[in-house]
Amino acid sequence: MPRKIILLLFSIIFLVPAIPAFSPADEVPTDSSIWVSIDDASFSIDRSGEMARITIGAEGRASPNVHHCGIVFLTVYKNGSTNYNGNFIMGPLNITGKEPLVFMPINGTWQKWKFYHVAYVEKEKIGINESDLGNISSFEIWVRAYGDEENTKWNQSYIEITETVKEKMEDFYTHEEKEGFKINMPLILFVVSLIIVIALLYVKWRK
Repeated sequence: MPRKIILLLFSIIFLVPAIPAFSPADEVPTDSSIWVSIDDASFSIDRSGEMARITIGAEGRASPNVHHCGIVFLTVYKNGSTNYNGNFIMGPLNITGKEPLVFMPINGTWQKWKFYHVAYVEKEKIGINESDLGNISSFEIWVRAYGDEENTKWNQSYIEITETVKEKMEDFYTHEEKEGFKINMPLILFVVSLIIVIALLYVKWRK
């Protein structure tokens, strides 16, 4: 991904506050005959030289009548605000390379699906102050299953990964603190979400 896009990404992160209270939970599903579930989710962050390597994975199932699925990563703050902008990242996606972005049905049907994304972030770009995780209410992954190409028929589900994210971030922060580096943890999921959005914009721009 070009450096200009990466720099744009981080300028957005530090200039745009959390969007006022808005969540997929506020939106009413339109088709109860559709269902989707998240069976497992994972989050990790580790060092890769001067970069932080963030990996998010998820897998689940959906009903036979699903046309495609969308996914979104949500940071919910205790004041009720979130980073949700109303848009889901739509599958199928299969972007290869150093930063793979995969959101695909398994064996050609969304009855089983998987998501996998790796992002490398310059550690000094993430933040310079110690994070107060007490401001975070939850970290969530939402998946929405659509019964038609127009996205009018849908149902959704979510999984909370708050403890996993906090544990991994605290471990990463403790290690970095020993070397004199402080990281801003509440921005991590927001960073990953924006990286995915920018990646998709870049893919469209290349076409």
